Amino acid sequence: MSRFEGDHSTIIVFILITIFALCQTIYFCGIDIELPVIVHELPEGWSLPAIFKIVRTTAIISMIILLLLRHIINMHLYETISIIIILSISVVGFICLALTWNRTTLIENKYHSTYFLFFTFVIYSCQYTGVLLFLPYIDRYKLVMIRAFFLGDAISSGSLAGLAYFQDSPKSECIPIVQGNQTKLIEKKSSLTFSIGTYFLILSGMMLSSLICFLILSITKIGQNKTNENDENKLLIEQDNQIEQTENKEDLMNRRQFNLSNDIPYLFAMFWSCFTTYAYALLPYSSDVYQKTIIAAEIAYVLAQVFCAIFSKLTVVKYPKLVHIFNLISTILIIWIFIIAKMSPCPPLINNALLGGIISGLLYTIVNGLSHINFILLNVYFQEESGKTGLFWSCVTLQSGMTIGALISFMLTVYFNIFKERLACVDYQC
Repeated sequence: MSRFEGDHSTIIVFILITIFALCQTIYFCGIDIELPVIVHELPEGWSLPAIFKIVRTTAIISMIILLLLRHIINMHLYETISIIIILSISVVGFICLALTWNRTTLIENKYHSTYFLFFTFVIYSCQYTGVLLFLPYIDRYKLVMIRAFFLGDAISSGSLAGLAYFQDSPKSECIPIVQGNQTKLIEKKSSLTFSIGTYFLILSGMMLSSLICFLILSITKIGQNKTNENDENKLLIEQDNQIEQTENKEDLMNRRQFNLSNDIPYLFAMFWSCFTTYAYALLPYSSDVYQKTIIAAEIAYVLAQVFCAIFSKLTVVKYPKLVHIFNLISTILIIWIFIIAKMSPCPPLINNALLGGIISGLLYTIVNGLSHINFILLNVYFQEESGKTGLFWSCVTLQSGMTIGALISFMLTVYFNIFKERLACVDYQC
């Protein structure tokens, strides 16, 4: 009977963690996937993806604060309440984004998307801190539960891809207008299936479901390892206990071993999810190509989850060079994508925009898929080898890589103007 109850509780915990993990992809891609629709609606226009990335990058200050707190105080004591606060702020942030995303502010005679950028900053501040806490929190459960977390991540990716697909992207149509003796082409865009505001409200609902499931997990402590049950309360009561001091010393030793061991090359392999010039390799073909590629990238993440589930025996321990091979392939493709973006507004095969867009989109989708496979394989490895410490530092590395990629993209786009905009109804001599 107890075995049946144990199996039953395991299933419940698996489902709860799966739903809780929906928030992960929403943080990473929830706003990104809507950029192809938003980019022509806000005054920043062509520069919006780069500005968006730099605003997202400035939110890394929240991660820096968390890292400092981790060294100053024992953040493990406040892990649960921190996650609850982060998810709550995110729910409110997406609601505010739904209501104010298109509001602008006049600054120095130019309109700026201050509301959109501000709430983007708030949400990504939650992302930077949350991602450093979510996976380490899963270490409280059986090893199989990290699979539940990645399953929820995949379901979230598929849901975002489905939402974006059904919303569609605005199609451009060039309408000829006669003005005097001249005929000008005016761009007209088709309407969306549902509004941008509705999209953000749906995301807030998904975040709310993650919050509710996490509250159930944290309050009931169902399925947690015995060593982790009431761990926060024990630590608060027994801070001066000799056992805790010994554990802290061992934890510090493990952290040093992790940082100074052969795990560093694996951390570097996670670093490459970062480069963000793909938008400028896709936008010249059309906003529709841009959006459909991001959708394909989300589907690639789902397929990466399926791949890792089917080939569960494919581990870093058995095949240590595999992640480096994937990393090398991704690096070559990223360089190729950069060259395509550099050739804008006349990228390869622009006269056959569909074929050119498919090739460019396929390159990014492959990079995204390989990066996700690396992400899954390495996090499973880090949890097995280093536990919570390994998961924490893998997340730090991933966020750092994304930050550097965003900074590079911003500098190349805004300051050096390397990527040139291609307008829909302008005849370019390519």
